[in-house]
Amino acid sequence: MPRRRIDVSVSHDEFEDLTNALEDHRDGFTDLAKEAANGFGLEPEYWSGRASEVQNLLEKVQEHSREEADTAGESAQSAEPSQGLERGGQPDPRD
Repeated sequence: MPRRRIDVSVSHDEFEDLTNALEDHRDGFTDLAKEAANGFGLEPEYWSGRASEVQNLLEKVQEHSREEADTAGESAQSAEPSQGLERGGQPDPRD
């Protein structure tokens, strides 16, 4: 399956929304695995595998965000698009 690279700059709240959504998605698969163990739907291993895939994705997102914060430094925190300029009046190269 082809892979996709995603380069996005998000605010702290957007990042929290993304990680919460991934956690909820993972938990939904975990719940389906429990139901499957009781004879409902697909095999429990399928849903457990899907939950594991989402967990791996969540870890990649969190790892990448830490790396970006480490390399960008404290002064390069993202601005809201309506703010336009940051870092002493210089345009943000990510815009």
